[in-house]
Amino acid sequence: MASDAFIEELWGYAREVPMGEHPWFQGILQHRWSREQIILGEVQHYLRIRTNPIFFGYMAVNAVSDKNYELMQTILENFMEELGGERTHVDIMLQFLEEGGISREEADRAEPAPGTLAAIEMIIGCCQRRSALEGVAMLAFVESQLGGAGKVSEKVYRELTGHYGFSPRAAETYSLHAEEDEGHGTRQIDAIRLLANDAETQDKVRAAVKLGLTAFTLEWDGHVQAMTGKREFWSGVTGLQLRQPTVRLPESGQR
Repeated sequence: MASDAFIEELWGYAREVPMGEHPWFQGILQHRWSREQIILGEVQHYLRIRTNPIFFGYMAVNAVSDKNYELMQTILENFMEELGGERTHVDIMLQFLEEGGISREEADRAEPAPGTLAAIEMIIGCCQRRSALEGVAMLAFVESQLGGAGKVSEKVYRELTGHYGFSPRAAETYSLHAEEDEGHGTRQIDAIRLLANDAETQDKVRAAVKLGLTAFTLEWDGHVQAMTGKREFWSGVTGLQLRQPTVRLPESGQR
């Protein structure tokens, strides 16, 4: 499949579960959640974010093992934005919890909700056991939806600091997503366009994109589960695009 057509196919899977339509984000944008509920959700966000060094590390190791030096540059750029500098993404997440009166020690003792736990295992497992390109593909279309002007993170940041009255310091994680995730997503999609140019690789990338979309949907489910105490999972907005095998039933009288 030609590269542009393949990227459009992958965007089709992303449109099944547009992140901005998830109840976690919609609840903030429509002011359905309370400040206390949002802080509980952000504890789950922290529990997932603190695993970033693990899966980024696996991606970097796999890129070197595969001698995929072009992809290594993309991974390092994203790695440094997430984990380099004086403050990591985890440090910035903790600013939100501190404003809610929750210490790092208390957050570390919190139990991951079912969706959070599933997301962590899926993301780490993908990056550990699959190629670096598949790890990049898992993240690409989620980050591209979240980051950029007028997209999900920017809208959430505006409501958190406006309607809900959180300080810019507390909500900085969302301004960070708005600023950086667009670049992350664009670089990663460009890498897919360049490197996924045969049927076997495209099959692997297609599966990784679907895994990532499911994993991050489950992460946001975990936010809502922690707030509500209900084991509920969002179904998305469209039907699944699945490749089904042809079923051949035995003829009448045959077993």
